[in-house]
Amino acid sequence: MDGVKKEDRRKKQPAEWVRKENLYVEEVHMLLRKLGVLIACLGVLALCILISGCSTSKPSGPSIPIETLLSAPEQVEIDGRTYVLETCMWRDFMPFCPPDGKPLIAIIWVTAIDSLQFPSSVDADWLWVIKDKELWRTKFTNEQRGSYYGYKLEKVARDGPRWGPKIQVDVAVRLVDRENKTYLLKASNQWIGRTD
Repeated sequence: MDGVKKEDRRKKQPAEWVRKENLYVEEVHMLLRKLGVLIACLGVLALCILISGCSTSKPSGPSIPIETLLSAPEQVEIDGRTYVLETCMWRDFMPFCPPDGKPLIAIIWVTAIDSLQFPSSVDADWLWVIKDKELWRTKFTNEQRGSYYGYKLEKVARDGPRWGPKIQVDVAVRLVDRENKTYLLKASNQWIGRTD
């Protein structure tokens, strides 16, 4: 009887060993497939980072000397109507923000001083904020906030420099009319506040 049991065990061991070896081979193949997927995902992630890094370069646009911006008028006339520039700028220091605060946010209003409906033929496309000899130039975001007042055009710019807060800067915008004629409009000594 002992001889039969030993012989049966010998026959079963190679079959069991082959089965285990097959399981190990399958596990290795599965791990290699997972590793391949992981490498592919890391490649895609690296490509996304590279592309987003390239797209965060400064926007190309009108290169206007600081002196020209600072000498821009504080009111402009377009099609017989007069417009002025108003601003609200701040940096966020709420508890959930980074210790050095979030970048500058600017909301501007181009205001028709006659308080009549703001014309759809006039738009603002570029913003400049000037601090001493430093300059932040940017396009406005596509945010559709809508002004409470029909005689104001409201625009938003985000991700500005970490200037201030509690300082004054000069602000200029470029206006464009229906014939693509451009106008510079400036507001001097504008306050950068902070939210806590």
